[in-house]
Amino acid sequence: MIKKIKLLDGSLSYPIESRGHGLNSKLWTAKILIDNPKVIEDIHVEYINSGVDYISTSSYQLSVKTLKAEGYNISEIENIFKKSVSVAKKALLRTKKKNIKILGSFGPFATYLADGSEYTGVYNTKDETIKEFHLENLKIINKLDIDILLYETIPCLREISILNNLLKLSEKEVWISMTCNNAMKLRDNSSLKKACKILSQSKKISTIGLNCFDPSMTKIAIEKLRLYSNKKVLVYPNSGEKYNCENKTWLGKNKFNDQSISNWIEESPDIIGGCCRIGKEEIKQFKTSLEN
Repeated sequence: MIKKIKLLDGSLSYPIESRGHGLNSKLWTAKILIDNPKVIEDIHVEYINSGVDYISTSSYQLSVKTLKAEGYNISEIENIFKKSVSVAKKALLRTKKKNIKILGSFGPFATYLADGSEYTGVYNTKDETIKEFHLENLKIINKLDIDILLYETIPCLREISILNNLLKLSEKEVWISMTCNNAMKLRDNSSLKKACKILSQSKKISTIGLNCFDPSMTKIAIEKLRLYSNKKVLVYPNSGEKYNCENKTWLGKNKFNDQSISNWIEESPDIIGGCCRIGKEEIKQFKTSLEN
């Protein structure tokens, strides 16, 4: 029996910017969720109509710590978290598609720093601060009507260990996706193998993945995850363009093409999709390859 590979959606930021909306706020895509949720809803609809099995909420940049710093009180913060889910549900109702699951997307401590440390894994802060950051969020996340909790773009072994210890408090199925460099190490140059070993011991985690890495590394990413982990394998590379943290622009060319997508699918990951600079057209390419 041939395993059915499931399809994850793509970037939110890319189609938001393509619509002419700026993302210079510290809240990033969550600013659009708060001010113009119809934009987010429309993007969800595009991905659903492209044939995905999962859509990710627009909550990657959301955290209690970040929103408090922006002047929101705890009641308002809880409502913003909930809004990310209700917008996704509205999109599902519009399309009348069934069997599509909602992933509650949440990012690393780097989202609070908003300094590009997703790409370095360097946090000049105490472990306790990182723990409190995730614990505050988790208390609200547990109340959300999502199918799966997705932690994504985790860049360092230290944060993996902290998250893993907190997951016993999660009331959801959990996916964790890390981000790596071209040497297949986490962004702080720590061991992917060690990270997978830690996460593989958790009963809460069903899926371990890698995201926001160069697409040329996708084949080896699948191989490494399968070798190092006893969980389902998730991969969603970015376009291959490089992010300049200083001026907040992307440089280079999109490396996605039909042949590379077909090659990745031959490696048979459990779930595949796209990260930064990947939109509905690439997701449609994935869907076509999966159906061939």
